[in-house]
Amino acid sequence: MATNPMQRKARNSILLGIVIGLLIGAVVIAFLFFQLNQLQQEKKSNQAATVQAYVFKTDIKSGGKIDMSNLEKVSVLKTVIPSDYIGMESITENTIAKIDISKGTVLSKSIVNEQSEKTTADLRQQQYNMVVLPQYLNIDDYIDIRLTLPNGQDFIVVSKKRIKNISEDTIWIDMYEQETLAMSNAIVEAYIMKGSKLYATTYVDPGNQQNAIPTYIPSSNVINLINADKNVTEEAKKGLAERYTAELRERRAQDIQGQLNNYAEEAKDNIETNIEQEITKSKENRKQYLDSLNAGTIQ
Repeated sequence: MATNPMQRKARNSILLGIVIGLLIGAVVIAFLFFQLNQLQQEKKSNQAATVQAYVFKTDIKSGGKIDMSNLEKVSVLKTVIPSDYIGMESITENTIAKIDISKGTVLSKSIVNEQSEKTTADLRQQQYNMVVLPQYLNIDDYIDIRLTLPNGQDFIVVSKKRIKNISEDTIWIDMYEQETLAMSNAIVEAYIMKGSKLYATTYVDPGNQQNAIPTYIPSSNVINLINADKNVTEEAKKGLAERYTAELRERRAQDIQGQLNNYAEEAKDNIETNIEQEITKSKENRKQYLDSLNAGTIQ
């Protein structure tokens, strides 16, 4: 059956339109496939260019304790991550910040340190209210406690202790058994000698500064007590034996004992007076604490 030119032209236009549509569809599909393939390649490339690392969620001061609560796991580009980055498996209960660390910093070996204070069976938190404190002392600061004698001589009693808590005139610090005994000895001797004082000095860069070596020598009775005390570790006893040499004990007899002898007659009264003041302060602090708890309950 013959068709007229107009019908043939219309049919050809339809066919041409279908062909063009198919070609355009094929081009679009090919383009989309190419784009999808590119995205997949970029994703694989990005995954290969990143590593899993830990970054700090908060700012940490030099000497501040580091644990899981400070850190979060993220993906970091290899091009910006420190070469010495480390994971949480490298963090122990004694890990501290070596420097001031800003939020967002990647955890790396060069910015952390291990504090010398280890958690042993004899480690206890002690409370002291007879130590003269620096005006700007804060929680997590590190201090030495020193004893100044009336003649100006000055001794380090305990070194590099982190402030666990603080009130107006009281500090809480962790102490080993031998440190507690030495500190108790120093407190009594400070009470005896009018014009002496126990005071705290703050570390400037605790993350990098090593512990100062104590220079205060307890009395022979206290040294003997330390050596006989089963709570004191053998390692500590060995260290004390190396420190408390015969020469230093002789110096104690000349320096500290010489000053104590000047207060022989009034020693008992001085001790009793100062201990009463210490107990009164402790009771007042305890009452304030309990009052604050009660106030919180009422609210």
